[in-house]
Amino acid sequence: MLRMGLFDSEAGKRRLLSVEIPVIERYNQGRDPAFRIRVERQGVTLVLRYILKPGHNLYSLETRLLSSYPTVPPETRVLTPLKHCPHLLEGQTLCMWRQGSTRATSRWDPAKFTCVFAVQAAWRWLACYEIWHETGEWPLPEAK
Repeated sequence: MLRMGLFDSEAGKRRLLSVEIPVIERYNQGRDPAFRIRVERQGVTLVLRYILKPGHNLYSLETRLLSSYPTVPPETRVLTPLKHCPHLLEGQTLCMWRQGSTRATSRWDPAKFTCVFAVQAAWRWLACYEIWHETGEWPLPEAK
């Protein structure tokens, strides 16, 4: 079965042009060039590459908008090596959206959130990671 992605359907293209790209442009506006979101197309996937500094350290990340986006949440992984922690999935993918949940129980709401929300959620995750690294305690409740 061939999946229709953001680039393949009129609805996907409209979402990209009217929602996602403008919100990325607003995020980047006035931001130091090193910390802007760069957008790349890889087949039917849109990849956001960016650097975050939630505390003391710089982290390189990528957020992938798969062909099923926005129904399925973006996947964000840290490219900078991290110490393993309880909220880090295989491939240094961040556990942010209750993996394996149903659409009704997921934290991701495609009607409310954009890809920049995923970038902001990654910043929050990394801030928690830095606290955990110092204290051994994850400062936010777990996604169950």
